[in-house]
Amino acid sequence: MFENEELISKKQLLRVARISYGTLYRWKRMNLIPESWFIHKATKTGQETFLPRDRVLARIERIQDLKGELTVEQLQEIFSPNVKSCLIPVEDFVKLNLVSKISMTVFTSCFPDKKNMKFDDVFGVYVIDHLMRLSGIYLEDAKQILRMLSKYLASQPSKEYQLLLLRKLGVPMTLLVKEDEDILLEDNTEVVACANLSDFEEALKGQLIA
Repeated sequence: MFENEELISKKQLLRVARISYGTLYRWKRMNLIPESWFIHKATKTGQETFLPRDRVLARIERIQDLKGELTVEQLQEIFSPNVKSCLIPVEDFVKLNLVSKISMTVFTSCFPDKKNMKFDDVFGVYVIDHLMRLSGIYLEDAKQILRMLSKYLASQPSKEYQLLLLRKLGVPMTLLVKEDEDILLEDNTEVVACANLSDFEEALKGQLIA
């Protein structure tokens, strides 16, 4: 599982991360650090425990950043392998700093009554945040995309779609196209933004449990 990753011994980890043995194993019991990351190997001095260096240091840093902001239960939900089942209050999600304030403004504008965010809510905000930063889409475009994602993807078992934001004669249009399907466009139709939703989903899950 970690064949190509640099490992760090448990002793080195405690020193580098400046945490105690008890803290490390408490986080392990709480499933904040996966059991599968603890690798037992024979050494010259006997049996020793190793962990994937980059993964575990990133995880510890993330736990330390969030533990003052979120409850133990919320941390467990965020770092759960089944992160798609998470439910987090809007105000607590804001504290994670995964998206910009303007993206959250779009979300609260579209869904003013929502107090908690499911994974699909977080996913929608994550997508529009990237599109606003990288493709420069307008606020109204972002709202249109967010509403579409909320309407059509919440009931889908997967997110194997391409999201297209088109503009023709100044009029925007949002499309969801299956990844393996072609789409033919009229002349004078501009592709303003394009996103592979399955890639975004994997990136988001990686950030939530990093």
